[in-house]
Amino acid sequence: MSPHVFEKELPAILTRADNLPSLPAVALEVLRISQDEDATLDDMASCLSRDPALAAKLLKLANSSLFSTGKSVTTLQRATMLLGMKTVKLMALSFSLAGSLPKKGKQGSFDFTEYWHRSIVCAIAARSLARLVKSPQGDEAFLSGLFVHFGKLILARCLAEEYEPVLVEGSGWPSTRLEQQRLGFSSTDVCATLLKSWDLPALIYVTVGTWAHPEELERLEDPLQKQLGQILALAHLAEQVLCNLEKGEALARLHQEMARVFRISDSEVNALLVGLESGINEAAELLSIQLPGQTTHDEIINQARMQMVQVSLGTVLDLAAAQRRNQELESEKTVLATRANTDKLTGLPNRAAFDGFLEQEIQSRIGSDVPRALGLLMVDVDHFKRFNDTYGHQIGDEVLRMVGGLLGRLTRKGDITARYGGEEFAVVLPRTNPFGLKTLAERLREAIEKELLEVDGKSVSVTVSVGGACIARFEGPQEGAALIKLADHYLYKAKKNGRNRCELYPKMEFPGQG
Repeated sequence: MSPHVFEKELPAILTRADNLPSLPAVALEVLRISQDEDATLDDMASCLSRDPALAAKLLKLANSSLFSTGKSVTTLQRATMLLGMKTVKLMALSFSLAGSLPKKGKQGSFDFTEYWHRSIVCAIAARSLARLVKSPQGDEAFLSGLFVHFGKLILARCLAEEYEPVLVEGSGWPSTRLEQQRLGFSSTDVCATLLKSWDLPALIYVTVGTWAHPEELERLEDPLQKQLGQILALAHLAEQVLCNLEKGEALARLHQEMARVFRISDSEVNALLVGLESGINEAAELLSIQLPGQTTHDEIINQARMQMVQVSLGTVLDLAAAQRRNQELESEKTVLATRANTDKLTGLPNRAAFDGFLEQEIQSRIGSDVPRALGLLMVDVDHFKRFNDTYGHQIGDEVLRMVGGLLGRLTRKGDITARYGGEEFAVVLPRTNPFGLKTLAERLREAIEKELLEVDGKSVSVTVSVGGACIARFEGPQEGAALIKLADHYLYKAKKNGRNRCELYPKMEFPGQG
């Protein structure tokens, strides 16, 4: 979290809040003693003894499975010695703060029972995770986890008017992302700001403020703050597994993140979750919290696994559906591309397809020695206007379909026959020579001449004129236009010399290059 939010924006917002919680007197004295270099454990024990309820909780803690050495601890001095100054300070803060807050009931849409359940789960999960990854910050993890949602309670009690719509939208437990979107800040920002104002260590308030913001967590320079923030983020996922109705996605993310951050296996994660049960029950008893009735952690993990399988299956099905849709889209694109490059009347490639094919063939020849020449035939239906004028445009269309069909069938695989425009067709031959070009041109002309078209009971003959050229080498893409112009010139020559004939350029280089 940025200092800008800490130091400028949130303090101004919190000045509008009513009934902000303050540290209890014993907690303030505990902080003072822990910061006094000359203070002793006896001083700490004497301070704690002035709050019998807090002293009793610390004695229970010293004898709990979290700290017990197997020997019964009966005095506060012995408990303080066993736990150590740091643990006593952090646990005393936890217990005294918890004791000053409501334990059940509701404040608008905010449920205190759910708050405490989630807070205790997160605290025990954070401490257990710290142990698992051999972090020395187990007690800090417990305190941070216990107050990881403290900001939600503050907002519900002290800024109720602003926070109530967010609670409703978030079904009583809004995410930090939703809070940020609706309020301009999150409950973790609020909690960190308040903890800082109480002079708690930076390790506590910085990590409480950053665990929910991955990009800010990554920018932390203090390795202890960064590790504790990572532990809190993972403890929150564990909390979601144990407290959310939808557990599968949280379990999958917890497995993934534990493996990524700490290289912990899925089986170790599951064992950790099951092992939290006794610690959660003990912590709830220490804090006098009534947990909601729930199933065992073994059963919860099984539920989460089943949901995770369903989520995975749903993802697979969604992926399959997406793949099918992509295939459909690709098929549609292919169909559309084919339509865009196909002449509707004849079914042949159109002028755009012809231009693209010719350009590609010429480009492949520039600066390289491609065996055999690139040939082009231009084919024009003789006296086509006469067909239209005599028999009508429908018969004219039949003529074009017949000529196009023959040209397409008689050319080789790898050649392309296209409708160039009007009654003119083009045939591109990527591998040919003057002899092969002339042979194909004559075969096409003769086949069309022999094909009779039935019109009103009469057999009508159609003829074509053909002009062509083939060139072996090309210097640049602009020479495609030169090839078309050359073939067109010989087509005009064929029509001028009587039609129904072929006229072909005899050389394999452009005029003037030989």
